[in-house]
Amino acid sequence: MLGLEGKRALVTGAGTAGIGAAAARALAAAGVRVAVHHLAQPEAAAALAAECGGVALQADLAEPGAAARLPHEAAAALGGLDILVANAAVLLRKPLADTTEAEFSRVHQVNLVAPFALAREAAGIMRAAGTGGRIVITSSVNQWMPNPGLVAYGSAKAGIGGLVRQLALELAAEGITVNGIAPGTILTEINRARHDDPDWIAAKLALIPANRLGRPEDVAGAVVFLASALASYVTGTTLTVDGGLSLMGSRA
Repeated sequence: MLGLEGKRALVTGAGTAGIGAAAARALAAAGVRVAVHHLAQPEAAAALAAECGGVALQADLAEPGAAARLPHEAAAALGGLDILVANAAVLLRKPLADTTEAEFSRVHQVNLVAPFALAREAAGIMRAAGTGGRIVITSSVNQWMPNPGLVAYGSAKAGIGGLVRQLALELAAEGITVNGIAPGTILTEINRARHDDPDWIAAKLALIPANRLGRPEDVAGAVVFLASALASYVTGTTLTVDGGLSLMGSRA
């Protein structure tokens, strides 16, 4: 029913124990061979790639041109590319007054420009193959919900929402769907330092109607759905995976 057996995917930002790694494992469990992108985790990425029947690829997406190379490297290693999961991101928590132009630009380069370049090149590969494809881009509930100290991160994620819709419009006729996923508070490496802070946990739980923090696997399930045949008529949308956090409006 999923129609994923034998497909080939590139998942970026899968070198740490977070959403990317969970998505790679979930896709592999559905029969997908996965190229695992990492920044500086060669051993973990190699182990995950072996687990997923694929290959590990290293790139610093803050470097111009790095993102554009990745889909081609993945396609060369896997014999084609059917699925792109553009998940890699960086988080900067700084007040507006302390955020430099260089910091703002780097966050946008990794979180918005890189997904654009990844999608452009992946779409070209899928178009040439003539068999359609799936592009899934990880956004955040912060694309709609501003929070203090996230001027760079939040604005980049807001850009993802527009990027998804624009790409979807241009690629729909070629059988390539493009969708976003907006996670809420997920226990990943980005916030690992706070995992054992009971005050932080309590404050987050007070804002989440589901009364639990998210797990990477929660987001991975959404990735598999959007990459599968079940979502062949779903494009240009952003699926929120947040336990109801965004229902709380500005309080979150």
